[in-house]
Amino acid sequence: MLNTLKKYRATLFDDMLAGLTGAVAGAPQAMGFAILAGVSPLYGLYAAFITSVVSSLLSSSQLLVFAPTNALALVAGSAIMVAPPDKQLDVLFLLSILTGIFLLLIGLFRLGNMTRFVSNAVMTGFITGAGLLIMLGQLHHLNNYDNTESSIPLVRVWDWFSHLHLSDYHTTMIGVASIVIIWGLHHTRFKSYATLFAMIVLTIFISVAGWDDVPDVRELSEIPRSLPLPFLPDVLLAPSLVSAAFAMSILAAIQSAALMEATQEDEPETPNPSRDFMAMGVGNIVGGFFQGMPSCASLSRTAVNISAGGKTRLSNISAGLFIGLILVAAGDLIERIPLAVLAGHLVVAAASLIKPGDIWMVWRVGGSAKYAMLVTFAATMLLPLENSIYIGVGLSLLLYVYTSAGNLTVVQLQPNGDGHYRRTPLPEALPHDDALVISVNGNLYFAAVRRLREVLPDPATANNTVVILRIRDNQYFGTTGIRALGRYAEQLRDHNSRFVLSGVNPHIRGQLNRAGGVAVFGEENIFEAGDVVFASTERAMVSARQWLQRDVIAVE
Repeated sequence: MLNTLKKYRATLFDDMLAGLTGAVAGAPQAMGFAILAGVSPLYGLYAAFITSVVSSLLSSSQLLVFAPTNALALVAGSAIMVAPPDKQLDVLFLLSILTGIFLLLIGLFRLGNMTRFVSNAVMTGFITGAGLLIMLGQLHHLNNYDNTESSIPLVRVWDWFSHLHLSDYHTTMIGVASIVIIWGLHHTRFKSYATLFAMIVLTIFISVAGWDDVPDVRELSEIPRSLPLPFLPDVLLAPSLVSAAFAMSILAAIQSAALMEATQEDEPETPNPSRDFMAMGVGNIVGGFFQGMPSCASLSRTAVNISAGGKTRLSNISAGLFIGLILVAAGDLIERIPLAVLAGHLVVAAASLIKPGDIWMVWRVGGSAKYAMLVTFAATMLLPLENSIYIGVGLSLLLYVYTSAGNLTVVQLQPNGDGHYRRTPLPEALPHDDALVISVNGNLYFAAVRRLREVLPDPATANNTVVILRIRDNQYFGTTGIRALGRYAEQLRDHNSRFVLSGVNPHIRGQLNRAGGVAVFGEENIFEAGDVVFASTERAMVSARQWLQRDVIAVE
């Protein structure tokens, strides 16, 4: 405990300075993401204060910043849009709580590794679609025209373009200026302050110029000079939000796991992903009860924290506390920020999500990856976002199953006589009065087992043959493997032949014991793997030769 206090004391100045920088960069961002979700900027600031501090206190990571993100805000916005106006805030806070519960369960049951099964192609399609939706969703804030009730993005965009002549001149000027300023400063060393600078300059300009027709934050709600108070949302709405919240927890876990991996080199100690998922979960639950929107590990906020010199979790905690101080000291000033500036910030942030290089790489790889990206992108544009997340995850799993089955390698290993083996293609027919060693590389789950059964030589061609199947590099066999290869062994026995498993590791041995596989294949036909490679296959070959000579031995 004393060493921990000394560590924080030694880095106090650096962490406080990084926290102040994070608050300056994070407060405008949190406000923009709240606008993206279709709610008051106040609830983005509450999350950047409460959720960020609670998650940072509990996480294993010292540098990871937990805050509202554009993708989560977009999904939350799609769920809020269909709710009655008087229930939209209840929906927002319940989404935070339910997402937090799911993240907590993901961490408790150590399911974070499941996020690795979502392919880069699927994430590229989703992030590209999300970025485009964010940009399209801010068009009406950029020119102060929105006269359509449609929830379909393409319909809204067409309506916007067809009524450009109704744009408000002053609002359009401010929106374009904000994009130019923020985008320009993002290419300088002042990028962390780009949005704040645009807010201050353009807010002052509007006040001096007397452009009172430009909508500001007051159009959405008042920003009181106070900290958030506890709020109990209508829990009766929870069942209808489970699907959206679960999709958001998956998205939060995927984004956060990728960021944890990317920032490991900057962390003083290796983070524990499960603990960080639980920290996010608790942070969202507490944040939901204190009027905060859903949050997870933020790429941009973490990058600001690291570049600003943050050394410990105190930098994240102080950033949240500084945002709380902003709420108390400058609530009425926040109200004067033009919505067009926040929209400009979101447009620039969304544009950074669309990466032509990543899209082109997936496209050039081609095959199933290209179509997975296209399908996910189309689902993002045409369906509710939680559904597009499920489609993306389902596509990733299907791709994994398909490619794993296709990557199954089955070859014959022919002994050279010097203890080594030579890889050759499988013969079409089994040899008579001889042993055949077959090596399998790949995951032997159910689809791959059926693929293996298709490529194995026809057991009807056997006659006094021993087939040795080497499965050393496999960790899974399952009931499908036991049944399919058990039938193959039985067919070999019908032709006076024998089926042997070699290289059986402890995992597969345990599966055979529990599922009755030992009785199917016979204890004498199972050779367990040891520390020496090919030792079990050599023992199986010795046993095979003795079995092939059984009649001769019996006569002698």
